[in-house]
Parts: sequence; C-alpha cells; structure tokens
Amino acid sequence: GSGRLELAEAIVSPENPLTARVMANRIWQHHFGEGLVRTVSNFGRMGETPSHPELLDHLASSFIANGWSMKKLHREILLSETYQRSAEQNAKNFAVDPDNRLLWRANRQRLDAESMRDTLLRVSGELDGTPGAKPLPLDQPENRKRSVYGFISRRKLDGTLALFDFPNPNLSAEKRIVTATPLQQLYFLNGEFLSARAEALAKKLTGTPDERIRQAYRTIFGREATAAEMKLGQEFVASGEWRAYAQVLLSANELLFVN
Repeated sequence: GSGRLELAEAIVSPENPLTARVMANRIWQHHFGEGLVRTVSNFGRMGETPSHPELLDHLASSFIANGWSMKKLHREILLSETYQRSAEQNAKNFAVDPDNRLLWRANRQRLDAESMRDTLLRVSGELDGTPGAKPLPLDQPENRKRSVYGFISRRKLDGTLALFDFPNPNLSAEKRIVTATPLQQLYFLNGEFLSARAEALAKKLTGTPDERIRQAYRTIFGREATAAEMKLGQEFVASGEWRAYAQVLLSANELLFVN
C-alpha cells in the first residue's frame, strides 16, 4: 500500500514510452558511441532532439513488444546494415555531415577499461569464463574472471580502471569521457598486467617463427599477417624476444579500437 508497486507498473507500462525510449537510446549509445538523443539523461525540452525520431520510436516499440528483452534489442541493432557499415571516410558525405549524425559510416571507438582487460585475457588464453562468485579486486594477479564480476570500491577505485576513464562510482555518469594520456601509453609499455598477458600469449604460440607470427595475428586481430608485417615480425623476433613482440601486438590500436 506504499504506492511503490503502482509506481513501478507505471514506469514500465506500454502506455509510458519514455522508459523504453531511454533504454533503447542508451543501448544504441553503447554500440555507436553516441545516442540517437545525445543528451541520454535528458529527454526534456532542455535536452537535444533525436537525430532519427522514427528509428527511436521503432526501437522503443520493438523493445516493449519483445517483452523488454535487452538481448533481442542488442541483436536487432547489431544485425542492422547501419551497425555493419565500414569506418572508411567519404569526402562527399563528410562535407555534408562531418559529425556523422546521419550514420553514413561507423564510428571508431576505443574499448572501455573493462572490455580492454577482458580482451587481453581472452587473446592470451587466460580468461576464466565461468560465472563469478565472490567479487575480487581486478588488480589481484589470480583474478582471471570477466571484469563484470570484479569488486568496485567506492573509496579507492582500481588504478587501471581510473587510468582508462572509468567513472566515479559515487556519482551518476551518463557516458564515459574518453581521454588519451601519456600514462595510458606507459601502461602498455611497463604495466605488469600487460606484461603477464604478453608472456602467456608468447608461450601459447607454437611452431616455426613464421607459424608463430601468423598464429599471433590470427589470435589477436582475427586476420592473416601481411607480407610487410611478416617481415617486421621476423626481424623483431630474430633475437628471440617473443614476449616483447607479443606485448607490441597487444598494444596496437587495431586491438584496442572497435573498427
């Protein structure tokens, strides 16, 4: 009789499209970097209007019709032609729409801190995919579970998360603020976590030097190495520095950016 149940039912009522629109917009932002409404926490008169209002209405209606299933909404977006577009530049389109509000190309996005950590563990063959139990600090060497199961302290945020723009857990943050700092590059050069992942990856590679280089490219980038990359790799590992070679590849933008 407190009214909380009635409030909850009103929030998710099909007659109240705002909840579904906000959720669809946030999921769109996750995949494209910007929401159809860029002010994702402000759908009022002081916020921005949607760039594609009919599309937002469609996604919200589909979300409700599919039982508020986020998995189905993710699938609908990811299977769209818009999401699968190339990030290639087009001078004619750029002249008309430099901000890409009309979605004529894909926006390159850097992996967030959690996705970066999981990706490094995955390509090194160390990621523990079992569901989490007790949350562990992400900086514990024995913690190989996905970052979603990590312990987040409100008093002292994990250093790596803070370095790569994880928001303050004491505040509400509508989006990540992406920065590029020298300390981030030093992390890839000297970080213990990255060095350990490189060591594990180097041990996983087998065969002749050429076979190991090709295997590294297939594992990390999901493609074959080019002739120029093979030549550079052969020169790099001539002295046997496989851990350093793996660390160079793990630090490449091709791994860290969604293209």
